[in-house]
Order: sequence, then C-alpha cells, then structure tokens
Amino acid sequence: MNSLTLRSPAKLNLFLKIIRRRPDGYHDLVTLFHRISLCDKISLSKKPAGFSLTADSSFRLPLGETNLITKAYRALRQRFKRLGGVAVHLEKNIPVGGGLGGGSSNAASFLFGMKKMWDLKISRQGLVRLGAELGADVPFFLYDTTQALAEGIGESIKPIPANTRRHFLLLISRRGLSTKQVYQNLAPPAPPPSLTRQRRIARLLAEVLDEKKLDQAAALMENDLEESAFRLRPSLLKCISKLNEFGIRTARMSGSGPTVFAILPYPEEAQTIAQKLRRLLPAQKIVVCHSY
Repeated sequence: MNSLTLRSPAKLNLFLKIIRRRPDGYHDLVTLFHRISLCDKISLSKKPAGFSLTADSSFRLPLGETNLITKAYRALRQRFKRLGGVAVHLEKNIPVGGGLGGGSSNAASFLFGMKKMWDLKISRQGLVRLGAELGADVPFFLYDTTQALAEGIGESIKPIPANTRRHFLLLISRRGLSTKQVYQNLAPPAPPPSLTRQRRIARLLAEVLDEKKLDQAAALMENDLEESAFRLRPSLLKCISKLNEFGIRTARMSGSGPTVFAILPYPEEAQTIAQKLRRLLPAQKIVVCHSY
C-alpha cells in the first residue's frame, strides 16, 4: 500500500469535571468524550525517506515541529528505526484551538495510517501509550468508539456505547483560545470532587442521552473549564445566552473552548435554529453535525 486517506473526526466533551491539580502541573479530570461528524481528512503517501506536511486550510495551522502529526512521526521513528518516509496532506475543517480535539485526532489518524501503510508491528495499546505521550486527548481517538469515559489527564479510556445518534449545533469562534491559558486561569476545586461520584454522573448522562431525555441531560452536563474561559473570553456567555433564548438547556462549552455546543433532539430543529443564529451571531461559524 503506497497511499491512503483517512477521516479525522472532532470530539465534544459532554461532561468535564476537574478532580485535582497534580504536582506536575497537569490536572486529573473525569470527562465524557463524544466523536462528531465534523472531520478533517488526512492523506498519506509513501516516500523512501523523510517527512513532509502540507495543509489545505483557512486556519492558521502550524506545520513544523509543534504540529502533533510531526511529533507522531518523530515518535514512530524512535520506535521503528527503519521506518520509511511519508508525505502528509491535511484538509482542515476542525478549527485550531477550538476545544474540539482536532490536533489530537489528526495525530491518532496519522498513527493508524502509518501502522496500516507500513504494516508496523504495534498493538492498539502500544499506539495508545505512544499517543498519550503526544497529548492527553490522543488516546480517545485511538479507540474504535464514538463515546468514552476518560480519567487521569484524559489518557485512561473506558468506551461507553452511544446507542442513539446525537444531533449537535456548534457555535465556533473564529479566534481560538489557548488551553494553557484556560488551565492557568482555573481556580482550584475546594474541596476536591469525589472521583467515584463524578464517574457515576458521567455514566448517568450517557444513559439519559440514549433515552433522549434532554432535560435530565442538561441538569447533568458540566464543564469546570467554562468559568476560566468565560473570564478570558466574555463573549462566550452571549453564545450560551442566545441558545438559552431558544429554549435550549443543553448548551455547554467543549473542552477548553471556545466552541460552544448544544444537543438537540432532531436535525431539522438544529438546522432551523442554525439559520437564525447565523443572522444573530455573525462572528460565529455555525455548524450542524451529529455523532460520528
């Protein structure tokens, strides 16, 4: 196999609770990840040696050593000394710095592609361990699951089936938000939340969403990073408020933001509200999508 093309889906955090700040500066958390149909596309082509990365994108995307695809290739070269070269082209639809896990998804798709194209002798768990060194969200995308409960810094994954398709309305800021800044601006939880209780809430949320009980889901949905992100970007509160004005109670921010999302029962309703929001919030890119 000399070339292949892979889809690289985004994710939402339907629930995110910070448990504690660790001595290494990272934070332990409990989160419910959910893959969505907003996707990038990655094309890989073999070459005898070397690595190149290009992108077709309107986003300001770093393509050098800070890009997670580049880091993933370097990590593979450390493990497989005779690994051949690859030319990578990325069609970018997931915004950079949007809290949607685009870079992590790209790295995971690249690792899968390289394993298949070069027939690399590495297990899924081997890829997960390698992915965890690249970024906290990468392991989730290395599992064949739409939805999962994640713990630790996000590297401990337990798939949870999503038995019904979810429909989402995304309000995507055209200006990203630094994950590092959001975490640095975060007030420490006092007292620390119970890991067992937060795990139970996340699982219950997955259950009520399967039953399409959105009112119950809204009462369970949380994101502890919102307060910090809203201080850094007050306009995000306007997005939440606008969704609330349409009677939507499932409006939350994904990850470290600034993307705001809502879960809706029907795609037709999502499209109708999206049309109205495009007039009311011209600074936001409005996207309707569903479970991947």
